[in-house]
Amino acid sequence: MRIGETETAEGEEQGIAPPEQPAGRENNGSERALKNYQSAVASGFYQRDTGGLLGKYDNVRRYWEDQITRYVLHDFVMPLVERKRHSLERIRILDLGSGSGEGYEILTSLKKEGDSLVSREVDVLPPEMLGAYKGVDISPAMVEQGTGIYEHEPKVSFVVGDLSEGLGDIKNDAPYDIYFSSYGSLSHLNDAELARLLEDIHEHSHGQAVLVADLVGRYSYEWQCYWDDPPAGGDTMRTYSMSYLYPPELLDRVEPERFPLRFWTAAEFDEHVRATIGNKGGRVIKNELRDRSILVGRHMNTGEYNRHAQPLRREVNCLHEFNVRTDLEALVFDYTPKPGFDRLNAFFDKFQMAWNAVVYAAIEALERANDPDWLGEPPPTEYPEVVQDAIRTIRGVVRNVRWFRMGDPRANVIEPQLGYILRNLEMDLQQGMGAAHGLLAIYEFSKE
Repeated sequence: MRIGETETAEGEEQGIAPPEQPAGRENNGSERALKNYQSAVASGFYQRDTGGLLGKYDNVRRYWEDQITRYVLHDFVMPLVERKRHSLERIRILDLGSGSGEGYEILTSLKKEGDSLVSREVDVLPPEMLGAYKGVDISPAMVEQGTGIYEHEPKVSFVVGDLSEGLGDIKNDAPYDIYFSSYGSLSHLNDAELARLLEDIHEHSHGQAVLVADLVGRYSYEWQCYWDDPPAGGDTMRTYSMSYLYPPELLDRVEPERFPLRFWTAAEFDEHVRATIGNKGGRVIKNELRDRSILVGRHMNTGEYNRHAQPLRREVNCLHEFNVRTDLEALVFDYTPKPGFDRLNAFFDKFQMAWNAVVYAAIEALERANDPDWLGEPPPTEYPEVVQDAIRTIRGVVRNVRWFRMGDPRANVIEPQLGYILRNLEMDLQQGMGAAHGLLAIYEFSKE
């Protein structure tokens, strides 16, 4: 029986009840999270070259999640860089829960968007425009690892710090322009701790600044057991584990540490940010809330919090793996609704149908790969335009794949393109509700 699983009478819907909450922050919740990260670092799960099928830096992380984050960041970072350029100032970045340099990797690899295919890519944040990057993390092991990786980068530094206490000694630094967090860092904070951090950021900034909050979405299909509101007056923190980092053979011998985490809806977080900043006299200039990893979150593979979750992240990882063929039938998704959540059920039903239509179109295109006339036909016009575009694209890839001479054209050309097509489908259909593993929330705010 999995963590939190409940037995039901025959014929009843079987799900997974909310796991029993471990000791809260007053009983060393921060220490539990810290212990987990220290164990993960010591075990090598945070190393860069662990392959694309497993580990923190798997293919979904590289080709899906990081790319979506960069895409959304572009419209906030590029105008900021231009304003700073015109005022003859450089960009200062504070990475909140930095790990070993997550923010530095993402922000310094942003490229200018456009239709130009010139040979030279143009950085949104070129080296000469970066004034300083400081990463703060609760884990000394992470700080040590980041310091070692970037020891030859004089603008990069790391310090140990507990964000549950706000900015702490960082308030003595010069103000930063981007206050960045990635992959659930701020979800380790409860509501009061997050409010304190936001207040410190508002007070510490000057003029306009950008806040990047990467949170854990409450309405992910991975944990339908957490969709319900907590009891009135109850703790908003819920139990979480990073069991996905451990291979099955190790899980048989090791029990992953479990710690409290805050799962956010978009509406909850937006209200929290606006109220906190507004109470300090600030205002939000613009913002964007985006769902990321709707069906490919980490716990889709484990099924730890939802027995109906399918290991779609594993299959999408396989799509992007060189010389590895994927069983495309395993990508077909069957959504199980949760009673009482009509809007969410309607969204997931539509997303399932669109996802499956594209998967079945890819399967059919492979079956008819020797019929170029059929592959050139337009897709059914009854589909929404975004689905028509996806089907048209995968048919075109199959039709022209032999030109590439890539050894195994299915594994090395067609399947990676299917992965990108499914990623684009998510980007076009997501609604920014917190209905995915990640809720990316970006705010440009002013102190005036």
